[in-house]
Amino acid sequence: MTWPIRSRARDVVVAGSPDEALLASIALLRHLGARITRYDAEAGTLEARLRRGLWPASIRLRAAPEGDTATRVSLESDALGGGLLLRRFRGGLLQLAGRPA
Repeated sequence: MTWPIRSRARDVVVAGSPDEALLASIALLRHLGARITRYDAEAGTLEARLRRGLWPASIRLRAAPEGDTATRVSLESDALGGGLLLRRFRGGLLQLAGRPA
């Protein structure tokens, strides 16, 4: 029996430029044990792989400007039990990049 794996996306709005948010995201994902597999600064995207349990999970991230001084970071992952991963990412990113004004 196979279980369908659905991607879940979550958004976080942080202070700073998209470049700063991407760099903070890379540091945080590495801290969580992920390996960065693709990084495109011009498009504002990155992809990473994370091994959780027996199955590796993919993580896709997109950073886009939100107003003048903030950035919206969208994280999508197919990790089983990914809710905890998304909450840890969100909390860590808000600490690293800062909350929007």
